[in-house]
Amino acid sequence: MGVQGDRIFAAIEQRGFPDPWSAFGECLSWESAYAVQLKQAIDQARKGTNAQLGRDISVLFQRKTANLADARKLLDDVLIEYDRNGTWQMLHERVARLDIDDVSERWAKGLVEHPFPIALLSLQFNWRYMKEHGVRAFYEMTARYVDDLIANTDRWERAWAAEEATGAIDRVTTVECDLASEEAPMHCDICKKTITALLYLDE
Repeated sequence: MGVQGDRIFAAIEQRGFPDPWSAFGECLSWESAYAVQLKQAIDQARKGTNAQLGRDISVLFQRKTANLADARKLLDDVLIEYDRNGTWQMLHERVARLDIDDVSERWAKGLVEHPFPIALLSLQFNWRYMKEHGVRAFYEMTARYVDDLIANTDRWERAWAAEEATGAIDRVTTVECDLASEEAPMHCDICKKTITALLYLDE
Protein backbone atom coordinates (compact mmCIF):
# COMPACT_ATOMS: atom_id res chain seq x y z
CA MET A 1 0.00 0.00 0.00
CA GLY A 2 1.04 3.60 -0.48
CA VAL A 3 2.73 3.40 -3.89
CA GLN A 4 0.38 5.73 -5.77
CA GLY A 5 -0.21 7.94 -2.75
CA ASP A 6 3.48 8.37 -2.01
CA ARG A 7 4.24 9.17 -5.65
CA ILE A 8 1.47 11.77 -5.83
CA PHE A 9 2.61 13.39 -2.58
CA ALA A 10 6.19 13.53 -3.81
CA ALA A 11 5.00 15.38 -6.92
CA ILE A 12 2.93 17.80 -4.80
CA GLU A 13 5.94 18.47 -2.58
CA GLN A 14 8.02 19.30 -5.66
CA ARG A 15 5.48 21.22 -7.71
CA GLY A 16 2.60 22.25 -5.43
CA PHE A 17 -1.02 22.18 -6.52
CA PRO A 18 -1.52 23.10 -10.19
CA ASP A 19 -3.59 26.00 -11.41
CA PRO A 20 -6.38 26.65 -12.08
CA TRP A 21 -7.28 24.13 -9.38
CA SER A 22 -5.21 25.77 -6.66
CA ALA A 23 -6.88 29.11 -7.40
CA PHE A 24 -10.30 27.44 -7.47
CA GLY A 25 -9.64 25.86 -4.07
CA GLU A 26 -8.62 29.23 -2.66
CA CYS A 27 -11.88 30.75 -3.89
CA LEU A 28 -13.88 28.16 -2.00
CA SER A 29 -11.79 28.58 1.12
CA TRP A 30 -12.58 32.30 0.95
CA GLU A 31 -16.26 31.41 0.52
CA SER A 32 -16.16 29.95 4.01
CA ALA A 33 -14.06 32.80 5.39
CA TYR A 34 -16.46 35.44 4.09
CA ALA A 35 -19.38 33.54 5.61
CA VAL A 36 -17.72 33.49 9.04
CA GLN A 37 -16.96 37.21 8.80
CA LEU A 38 -20.52 37.97 7.67
CA LYS A 39 -22.14 36.05 10.49
CA GLN A 40 -19.88 37.74 13.01
CA ALA A 41 -20.65 41.21 11.61
CA ILE A 42 -24.39 40.50 11.49
CA ASP A 43 -24.36 39.23 15.08
CA GLN A 44 -22.65 42.46 16.14
CA ALA A 45 -24.98 44.65 14.09
CA ARG A 46 -27.99 43.10 15.82
CA LYS A 47 -26.67 44.31 19.18
CA GLY A 48 -26.68 47.99 18.33
CA THR A 49 -26.95 50.74 15.73
CA ASN A 50 -23.43 50.88 14.36
CA ALA A 51 -23.68 52.34 10.85
CA GLN A 52 -20.17 51.22 10.00
CA LEU A 53 -21.13 47.59 10.60
CA GLY A 54 -23.90 47.93 8.04
CA ARG A 55 -21.39 49.19 5.48
CA ASP A 56 -18.98 46.38 6.39
CA ILE A 57 -21.70 43.79 5.85
CA SER A 58 -22.52 45.25 2.44
CA VAL A 59 -18.85 45.09 1.41
CA LEU A 60 -18.56 41.50 2.64
CA PHE A 61 -21.57 40.45 0.58
CA GLN A 62 -20.01 42.13 -2.47
CA ARG A 63 -16.70 40.34 -1.93
CA LYS A 64 -18.41 37.00 -1.33
CA THR A 65 -20.44 37.39 -4.54
CA ALA A 66 -17.40 38.43 -6.60
CA ASN A 67 -15.34 35.57 -5.21
CA LEU A 68 -17.95 33.01 -6.25
CA ALA A 69 -18.18 34.60 -9.69
CA ASP A 70 -14.40 34.14 -10.00
CA ALA A 71 -14.73 30.49 -9.00
CA ARG A 72 -17.48 29.93 -11.58
CA LYS A 73 -15.41 31.58 -14.32
CA LEU A 74 -12.43 29.36 -13.49
CA LEU A 75 -14.64 26.31 -13.98
CA ASP A 76 -16.15 27.65 -17.21
CA ASP A 77 -12.70 28.34 -18.63
CA VAL A 78 -11.23 24.97 -17.68
CA LEU A 79 -14.22 23.05 -19.05
CA ILE A 80 -13.62 24.68 -22.44
CA GLU A 81 -9.82 24.37 -22.32
CA TYR A 82 -9.86 20.69 -21.38
CA ASP A 83 -12.37 20.01 -24.15
CA ARG A 84 -10.03 21.61 -26.66
CA ASN A 85 -6.80 19.93 -25.56
CA GLY A 86 -8.13 16.44 -24.75
CA THR A 87 -7.34 16.62 -21.03
CA TRP A 88 -10.71 15.18 -20.00
CA GLN A 89 -10.01 11.98 -21.89
CA MET A 90 -6.57 11.68 -20.28
CA LEU A 91 -8.06 12.24 -16.82
CA HIS A 92 -10.83 9.72 -17.46
CA GLU A 93 -8.19 7.12 -18.31
CA ARG A 94 -6.19 7.94 -15.21
CA VAL A 95 -9.10 7.85 -12.77
CA ALA A 96 -9.82 4.31 -13.97
CA ARG A 97 -6.34 3.36 -12.73
CA LEU A 98 -6.49 5.33 -9.48
CA ASP A 99 -6.32 3.17 -6.37
CA ILE A 100 -8.67 5.07 -4.07
CA ASP A 101 -7.79 3.08 -0.95
CA ASP A 102 -4.07 3.52 -1.55
CA VAL A 103 -4.24 7.27 -2.12
CA SER A 104 -6.74 7.75 0.71
CA GLU A 105 -4.38 6.01 3.10
CA ARG A 106 -1.67 8.56 2.30
CA TRP A 107 -4.00 11.57 2.57
CA ALA A 108 -5.26 10.32 5.93
CA LYS A 109 -1.79 10.53 7.50
CA GLY A 110 -1.91 14.31 7.74
CA LEU A 111 -5.47 14.66 9.01
CA VAL A 112 -6.50 15.25 12.60
CA GLU A 113 -8.41 12.27 13.93
CA HIS A 114 -12.20 12.61 13.93
CA PRO A 115 -14.95 9.98 14.05
CA PHE A 116 -16.33 11.34 10.75
CA PRO A 117 -13.37 12.54 8.64
CA ILE A 118 -15.33 14.67 6.17
CA ALA A 119 -12.29 15.80 4.14
CA LEU A 120 -11.18 12.24 3.46
CA LEU A 121 -14.72 11.03 2.78
CA SER A 122 -15.27 13.91 0.36
CA LEU A 123 -12.12 12.95 -1.54
CA GLN A 124 -13.26 9.34 -1.78
CA PHE A 125 -16.72 10.38 -2.96
CA ASN A 126 -15.17 12.59 -5.66
CA TRP A 127 -13.00 9.82 -7.08
CA ARG A 128 -15.83 7.27 -7.00
CA TYR A 129 -18.14 9.71 -8.77
CA MET A 130 -15.47 10.30 -11.41
CA LYS A 131 -14.95 6.58 -11.92
CA GLU A 132 -18.68 6.02 -12.35
CA HIS A 133 -19.74 9.13 -14.29
CA GLY A 134 -16.55 10.59 -15.74
CA VAL A 135 -14.20 13.37 -14.68
CA ARG A 136 -15.86 16.05 -16.80
CA ALA A 137 -19.28 15.13 -15.40
CA PHE A 138 -17.90 15.64 -11.91
CA TYR A 139 -16.89 19.21 -12.76
CA GLU A 140 -20.24 19.89 -14.40
CA MET A 141 -21.77 18.87 -11.08
CA THR A 142 -19.27 21.12 -9.29
CA ALA A 143 -20.32 24.05 -11.47
CA ARG A 144 -23.94 23.47 -10.46
CA TYR A 145 -22.83 23.41 -6.82
CA VAL A 146 -21.10 26.78 -7.23
CA ASP A 147 -24.31 28.12 -8.78
CA ASP A 148 -26.15 26.94 -5.67
CA LEU A 149 -23.63 28.78 -3.48
CA ILE A 150 -24.21 31.94 -5.54
CA ALA A 151 -27.97 31.56 -4.99
CA ASN A 152 -27.32 30.92 -1.29
CA THR A 153 -25.41 34.21 -1.02
CA ASP A 154 -28.16 36.09 -2.81
CA ARG A 155 -30.77 34.57 -0.46
CA TRP A 156 -28.72 35.60 2.57
CA GLU A 157 -28.20 39.15 1.30
CA ARG A 158 -31.92 39.58 0.56
CA ALA A 159 -32.78 38.23 4.03
CA TRP A 160 -30.39 40.68 5.65
CA ALA A 161 -31.82 43.58 3.63
CA ALA A 162 -35.32 42.62 4.79
CA GLU A 163 -34.09 42.39 8.38
CA GLU A 164 -32.59 45.87 8.18
CA ALA A 165 -35.77 47.26 6.62
CA THR A 166 -38.23 45.67 9.05
CA GLY A 167 -36.20 45.11 12.21
CA ALA A 168 -37.50 41.52 12.34
CA ILE A 169 -34.50 39.31 13.08
CA ASP A 170 -34.10 36.30 10.78
CA ARG A 171 -31.69 34.02 12.59
CA VAL A 172 -32.64 30.87 10.68
CA THR A 173 -31.59 32.15 7.25
CA THR A 174 -28.28 33.37 8.69
CA VAL A 175 -27.58 29.98 10.26
CA GLU A 176 -28.57 28.02 7.14
CA CYS A 177 -26.66 30.20 4.67
CA ASP A 178 -23.58 30.39 6.89
CA LEU A 179 -23.53 26.60 7.26
CA ALA A 180 -23.86 26.05 3.50
CA SER A 181 -20.90 28.36 2.85
CA GLU A 182 -18.74 26.91 5.60
CA GLU A 183 -19.25 23.45 4.12
CA ALA A 184 -17.96 24.58 0.70
CA PRO A 185 -14.21 24.02 1.27
CA MET A 186 -14.91 20.43 2.26
CA HIS A 187 -16.17 19.92 -1.28
CA CYS A 188 -14.46 22.45 -3.48
CA ASP A 189 -11.11 23.16 -1.85
CA ILE A 190 -10.93 19.35 -1.77
CA CYS A 191 -11.36 19.48 -5.57
CA LYS A 192 -7.78 20.66 -5.99
CA LYS A 193 -6.62 17.57 -4.12
CA THR A 194 -8.99 15.34 -6.08
CA ILE A 195 -7.77 16.34 -9.52
CA THR A 196 -4.12 16.76 -8.51
CA ALA A 197 -4.03 13.04 -7.75
CA LEU A 198 -5.01 12.41 -11.37
CA LEU A 199 -2.77 15.05 -12.92
CA TYR A 200 0.26 13.71 -11.01
CA LEU A 201 -0.66 10.01 -11.10
CA ASP A 202 2.04 9.10 -13.61
CA GLU A 203 4.74 11.44 -12.29
